[in-house]
Amino acid sequence: MDEKTYLTRDSGTKPQTFAGVETPEELGPITVDVTDGLIKRYAFCMDDYRSWHFDRSPFGGPVAHASLLANDLLTIYCTVYERVGSALHTEEELTFHAPVPVGETVTITGRYVDKYVRRGGGVIVMEAEARDSSGKLLISHRGAEVMEVHPGDVVGRSSAEPSADRIVPEASSASVVSKPAARLDVGAPLPRLSKTLTQDQISVYSFVGEHEHNFHNDLELAKSHGLDSTIAQGLQTAGYFSELCTEFFGADWFTSGYIKTKFLAPVYPDSTITVTGKIAGQESSEGDRTTTLTELWAKDQDGRLVAVAWAKATTELQ
Repeated sequence: MDEKTYLTRDSGTKPQTFAGVETPEELGPITVDVTDGLIKRYAFCMDDYRSWHFDRSPFGGPVAHASLLANDLLTIYCTVYERVGSALHTEEELTFHAPVPVGETVTITGRYVDKYVRRGGGVIVMEAEARDSSGKLLISHRGAEVMEVHPGDVVGRSSAEPSADRIVPEASSASVVSKPAARLDVGAPLPRLSKTLTQDQISVYSFVGEHEHNFHNDLELAKSHGLDSTIAQGLQTAGYFSELCTEFFGADWFTSGYIKTKFLAPVYPDSTITVTGKIAGQESSEGDRTTTLTELWAKDQDGRLVAVAWAKATTELQ
């Protein structure tokens, strides 16, 4: 397997406009070779060097980070549409069905499923999935983006609708819960994870290696969009949430994990992002298996709330 060829990505020519998006509309496929080189690239971007991804894992050999393919799932539209656009990612859902072994060739397909106008912006909704070479489902994605916006006009204000299940980013004074257990108290705090996100990491994550220019990796282009600086993709914060869930849920995160993230504020280069959360409840499943619900949040070094998430996984409690 060629370590320099991570994926086969067609480049579409259709202008990426709200009016031009058709629903339903099929997107893809692309193939992604999950090589050791791709693992190292993602590990650098996320500063996540867990041994499971390089040596042995609970599944035997090394497996990809749970959210490694999230960016490829999100950008499957590039098989039909131009890669350059000004859409802002506002919401992301990922469901993990099975781990992705290092060395696997994954096929990704997707489709636009809905579009509507909200708060003056055109919102498009896309679903996508990743399957292994045998056709087994590995990861499901559903995401929403606001199209045809001037990023400088909306950065700094919340892009998510108020919600009845709005997260309050505060935990109780109980002891930190490090893993699922029976009868966990609602509000009990989860561990904390802090990362400083550099421009190099943002640029590599946002396809600078594929010679793509966007407002994540090109300062001049970012300024032309009304921004003072480049900004990180929301998916990098979502990846931090996934890493925290890997730490908390363990191997079960790769087989039963679900996370819904809402992006609330931009993350700038050299920001230090701290993610944490609390127990939101538990649901009984079959036998001794229990689904633990969590609420997560991410703040930068100034205390700004940049993202929130709802995550859960099903585990067998000892």
